[in-house]
Order: sequence, then structure tokens, then C-alpha cells
Amino acid sequence: MMTNHRRVLLVDDETRIRTILRMYLELEGFIVEEAPSGIEAIQRYWENHANYDLIVLDWLLPDMNGIEVCKYMKQRQPDIPILMLSGRSEERDRIEGFEAGADDYVIKPFSPREIVLRIQNMITRVYSLNNAIMIGEIVLYPSARRVMVKQNEVHLTPKEYDLLYFLITHQEKVYSREVLLTEVWKSSHREIYDTRTVDTHIKRLRDKLFSYYPEGNGWIRTLWGHGYMFKKI
Repeated sequence: MMTNHRRVLLVDDETRIRTILRMYLELEGFIVEEAPSGIEAIQRYWENHANYDLIVLDWLLPDMNGIEVCKYMKQRQPDIPILMLSGRSEERDRIEGFEAGADDYVIKPFSPREIVLRIQNMITRVYSLNNAIMIGEIVLYPSARRVMVKQNEVHLTPKEYDLLYFLITHQEKVYSREVLLTEVWKSSHREIYDTRTVDTHIKRLRDKLFSYYPEGNGWIRTLWGHGYMFKKI
């Protein structure tokens, strides 16, 4: 049995489905809360201060449909994983679910054990990023080597990422170009790299990061004659 204590909101108007899934999930250590309608799901979401790790969401609900609920949740918490349940099996329906923000889509009838495994995989995939480094609107996910700025993914080259990671994890300390070549490029050989390499990568980092986030443009600071440092103003 897993003892993860992750909190799941289970939204389905069929009591039988909620009961079965709750039993399987609780056996794996999940904390499960239920909602039989879209409106109640939203109420629970706010009552619990959005404190859910995953939402299981039926498409067909008695008041508002699951697509509407999914869009509502994702607009307010883009990173929350949502698994959508549906009796709709057409490709266009699955596409509509994914376009609304669903992270996975399961067609009814389904195996409860399969749902549990899918939830465990989603939890592992999403929350393996929990060691994120957040500086203002910049978020680094070291295990995935991903960078997000204002919820936009910024595509960095491997060395651009390594340079940013080094500066952010060594904030408020000045590093010369020579030291950065040694620490980031793992080289002090001028015949392979020179200090202009560092300058070029710094410029690219600034261009990529702060096109989304101009307020942070001064965070990668140049100290003439000394080098570079990362300092949040």
C-alpha cells in the first residue's frame, strides 16, 4: 500500500462509481473527497483553498459539464492534474477533453485498478517536479531541466540551462568569466572556450527569459571587470 496521503477530488454524479473509486484509492493511501456535481466540485475546491493534488472529473454532470469544470479549474490552477472520465469515445470528444486541459482521458466502462494506476502515474509525473526552484515568476525544475517564466516554457540549450542553474543556486555572489567556464563548461582551456562564450550565453539567457518577464531583466547583473551574478532586486 502506498502511504502518499495525496488528496483527490472525485467528481461524478454516479454514487456507485464514486464509492468504488474511493475504496480503491483509499486502499492506496489517497485522501478522497467527493462531489456529485460541477457546482459542488467548485465549492469544495474553494472551501479547501485549492488544496487538491489531482481531480477525477466526469464529463456528464447534472448541472455544468466536465469540460466547463475542467476549464474553470485549469484557469485558476494550471498545474493541477485532471483525469477525465467519459462515455464519449469519439476522437473529437477526446480532443475536446484535452483541449479543455484534461491531462488524461478514460472511457467508461473502465477498470478501477486502471484508474488508480493512471492516477499514481500522473501524481509521480507531476509531483516529481516538486523540487522546483522559484524566483519571482521564474521556475526551474531541475529533475526535468525545464524552465518556466510566467507559465511559459522557455527552451534553453543545455549550457544555457546549466549557466542559469549555477547562477540561481549561487545567488548574490560574483563569478568571473573564467570561473564560470570552469564551473559550467567544466573547462579552463582557452583553446576550446574563451570568455566571449560566457558573454554570448548570458545575452541569450537575458533575451529568452526576460522577453516574457521584463521586470526581472536586472537580475542577471554584470559587474564590469569582475563578472556576473544573479541577484533578485
